[in-house]
Amino acid sequence: MDHPAEPTRRTGWGRLVLGALGFMTLAPLWAAAVPLAALQLASIRRRTSELAPAGLATGVGLWWLVQPGELPDQFLRAVVLLASVAFLILTVRTGWSFIHRALAGALMGFAVASLLLPVFGSSWPELIWWVEFRQGIAFRSMIGILATLLDTVGSSDVSAIDIRDLERRFADTARLMGRFSPAIVTLQVLAALALAAAFYRRIAVQPIGQVPGRFRDFRFSEHLGWAVVVALMIVVIPRIAALKLVAANALLVAGVLYALRGAAVVAFGLQLLGTGGIVFWLFATLAIVFMLPIVVGGAILLGVLDAGLNLRRRWIDAASR
Repeated sequence: MDHPAEPTRRTGWGRLVLGALGFMTLAPLWAAAVPLAALQLASIRRRTSELAPAGLATGVGLWWLVQPGELPDQFLRAVVLLASVAFLILTVRTGWSFIHRALAGALMGFAVASLLLPVFGSSWPELIWWVEFRQGIAFRSMIGILATLLDTVGSSDVSAIDIRDLERRFADTARLMGRFSPAIVTLQVLAALALAAAFYRRIAVQPIGQVPGRFRDFRFSEHLGWAVVVALMIVVIPRIAALKLVAANALLVAGVLYALRGAAVVAFGLQLLGTGGIVFWLFATLAIVFMLPIVVGGAILLGVLDAGLNLRRRWIDAASR
């Protein structure tokens, strides 16, 4: 099993700030305070000088957890809290790499929170309905703003038929977001754990456990491929249709992980060529803006190839000859 290489130096604040800004497009920034507080509190017994930042993270995390909210908000908070506890236990008790601890913690937190839904008088159909309902409101607001803007500027290029077509597309997107809300929540929790671990690495005097390595070294166990195979079989075989939605959500999470691995391979290759850093992120931004489907598909394919062929190890061996 390959583990991500650990960084030899601490990540700069600039990258952390950019990471936090990117995280805010996925989930509330305060969600990362919960796992950060858990990690820092576990370090207090080693360094009492970390009491102040631990207290700040704990206060922010508790404030976020007790905020009122609708069912999707409360479910996300529950998963983040449970995943943070599981992640901390795995950090203290195991020597696993970050991605494996984060993935296990996120899945355990999600499973426990899902089991607790009936206890609190809720259910998955209700949660999915709430996600679709809120996204539908947000999309309708966007369409209303667009229609008002077009009326203001007097544009005649967009007809009522185009607006209705846009409404149908947004409605389909809202339904998809509801059906894939398990995968979305899992990815949000993984991102929160990654951001928290990165900040923890930067501010902790003696961090516990392995922390996220450099992005270009990102990898995970090849055994994830078997989970993908099983999920694909469930989706394809018609007799087990009851599990198709679960399998589809699992495939979405796996697809994102393989896409990230493929992007890491590209970053690694650019680094070997003497470029990288801002060149990689500029290239990635332009590619995503203009060729998103091709980029995502190519990144997933490259990630799968790296899982099977260990491309980065081969490139290092070839460069050292």
